[in-house]
Amino acid sequence: MPTNPTLHRAALATALLALAAGAAAQPSKWPDITWLFTSFQGRGDGLHLSASADGKAWTDLGKVFLKPSVGSGLMRDPHILRGPDGVFRMVWTTGWKDKGIGYAASTDLVNWSAQRYLPVFGKTAGATDAWAPETFYDEAGQQYVITVSSDIDDRFPATKSDERMNHRTYYVTTKDFVTFSEPALFLDPGFDHIDTTVVRDGARYIAVFKEGDRQKSGKWGAIRWAVADSALGPYRLMPEPIVSGLRAEGPTLYTQDGKTTLLVDFYAEKRYGAFETTDWKGWADVSARVAVANGQRHGTVLAVPAWLARDIATRTPAAEAAAPKPAPPAILEGFTADPSIRLFGDTYYIYPTSDKPNWQTTDFSVWSSKNLVDWKKERMILDVANDLKWASVEAWAPDVIERNGTYYLYFCAQGNIGVATSKSPTGPFVDALGKPLVARGTGVQTNTIDPYPFIDDDGQAYLYYGNGKLANVYKLKPDMVTLDGPVHTIALRDHREAPVVFKRSGKYYFMWSIDDARSPDYRVGWGVADSPLGPVRSPQRDFIVLQRNGPAVATAHHSVVNVPGTDRWYAAYHRHALPQGNGYQRQTVLAKMEFTPDGAIRPMDPMTVPFRPGDVGEPVANGRAVAPAATGR
Repeated sequence: MPTNPTLHRAALATALLALAAGAAAQPSKWPDITWLFTSFQGRGDGLHLSASADGKAWTDLGKVFLKPSVGSGLMRDPHILRGPDGVFRMVWTTGWKDKGIGYAASTDLVNWSAQRYLPVFGKTAGATDAWAPETFYDEAGQQYVITVSSDIDDRFPATKSDERMNHRTYYVTTKDFVTFSEPALFLDPGFDHIDTTVVRDGARYIAVFKEGDRQKSGKWGAIRWAVADSALGPYRLMPEPIVSGLRAEGPTLYTQDGKTTLLVDFYAEKRYGAFETTDWKGWADVSARVAVANGQRHGTVLAVPAWLARDIATRTPAAEAAAPKPAPPAILEGFTADPSIRLFGDTYYIYPTSDKPNWQTTDFSVWSSKNLVDWKKERMILDVANDLKWASVEAWAPDVIERNGTYYLYFCAQGNIGVATSKSPTGPFVDALGKPLVARGTGVQTNTIDPYPFIDDDGQAYLYYGNGKLANVYKLKPDMVTLDGPVHTIALRDHREAPVVFKRSGKYYFMWSIDDARSPDYRVGWGVADSPLGPVRSPQRDFIVLQRNGPAVATAHHSVVNVPGTDRWYAAYHRHALPQGNGYQRQTVLAKMEFTPDGAIRPMDPMTVPFRPGDVGEPVANGRAVAPAATGR
């Protein structure tokens, strides 16, 4: 009976929703992760995927996600890496005797770029094959490394034998998957081997691989490992194998909750085995507790956000996707969120939340830039755990404004809004009141988080904040640390949190975040008002001005800055970190914000860089822009 594709997709979606629910129940440091297992079946029919919430019980997603069309037309040993730009890059074995490998890229694992054949050993005399390619990212070299096994004639004659092949692991490097280095030797442990996979373990790199079989003698090669201090080696062979005496190949590894799991393909038995370690010294056979989907062959495991795994089941691929566009790089190091961007004097500053597990952040830091391009971390400006008497954790969404030579830091801590002061934009800041400025529970239909200070042209200061259906605003007295009168509520369309207010051409622009910060659909809406207290009018068209695109998701909780003397504006916002981030691992990114002739905010594309490489950015001197800026559009 023919399969009903609608029912099939619905079943997959239900299965993945169950997986996601299971993932959320796990005591994981970074929740909301689903594990994916890439594999082939049969002789190499194409990319198969299975999913797991816990890395133990796997569900086959039930279809071929990409059928091979290059080289000899096979897809064996598919390996997928998500790079720091958010693009998934897959390499695979295209045939038993091909001298190159297959390559395709995707941002969603459903729509793939045109397949390409990479002739890795095309110019290498004596190369007989190219097996089991894998890719990893070399952070020190800022490059991708592709490892691949090959038996090259007249190399390593000491280990040549009639009953085994003579493979070694080689590598090429690339920054763009367009130009590649010449192949070079990656690993020679002194014997034939295949199926090398490389993982990072703290400061060291570990290569795990299969020693060659001696099939005529019935001697099966062990799964062995070697260690290096840098990505490209040299690698030192460890004396004890991980698995020996068994017909195992295709090792793949993943780590969760302090335990590293090794999966190996028991190819003769048509099943997978699993081994587990906490220290790389002793390995326990946990095969009875791991149920890999039937039919899987030589796969690799990667972690993806649970929402992405759910999307895989419901999205229909296009005929052929264009080459994926990489996401712009983050502008601040590490995991940061809720960025407030300000210009004081001739220096730009960003005050973000420093992401910690489950949002349990305890301190604030500041970054500075002279041009919006080059950023450096200055210092910690407030340590909530030690500098406050009324809160110790949940330090979120800071913002700073200057008045009469004093800098005022407004921030969240344990559901309250506090204020601290300093004579410098880089702090340190001192708690101004010894208590919250706006205490938890005093809001009107809103939670007391995400403060945003604004000083109008007449000198009146306002403090906007809120998480909920409405935004709140207090007037502030001239001392900036005293509330002036009752709270006002402002209705904002689909408001969730993080209100932002600025003035342009006599109008008050309101912007705010919609949806949950953990959702990939976290986004920014806007409206305009004639008063800082509203009412706010939102447009019917282009109401959403910043939202997910490609690998850039959860693009919101932003702030804006104007380059003085111009009508050039920029928005600093956060997204889920790439490659493996979620609502607790985020990155700060910059976008150029533009307006239509009638004053509407144009939608911003989170996949567009604000500056091209080599641009000078937006330097400021004596209160005005130094020169027109070139943009990356």
